[in-house]
Amino acid sequence: MTETQKSPSNGPTKGRDFFIEMAKHPRSRVIMANTSDTYMMADITRQGDIIISRLRDELMRSITIEDFTRYMDEYYKIIFGLEDHLQLIGSKVGIGYRPSRTYKSMKKKNNQDSMDTPTET
Repeated sequence: MTETQKSPSNGPTKGRDFFIEMAKHPRSRVIMANTSDTYMMADITRQGDIIISRLRDELMRSITIEDFTRYMDEYYKIIFGLEDHLQLIGSKVGIGYRPSRTYKSMKKKNNQDSMDTPTET
């Protein structure tokens, strides 16, 4: 393992202490990759974080509320689909899947909303 990592621009190097400090940040998450699939998901997550952050920044400037809502609805649909799929796979291999807090919160809200909506008879 090397002590330093070159920046993409071949500028100053970042030492081990930099990465340790980054891991201590309250908004950081450290992921132990057991498979190459995890690397792919980490890359997707990193890019998604940047893109969704920019999308939120652009709301009302270059992104309409309607477009924002449509993009985010589709985004969450995909993420929740992945959560459902991992739960299914976990059940097949004997691993209990622990859904994210957001997933549980939104599922609970959706169930509450459906209970609040009168049914047609």
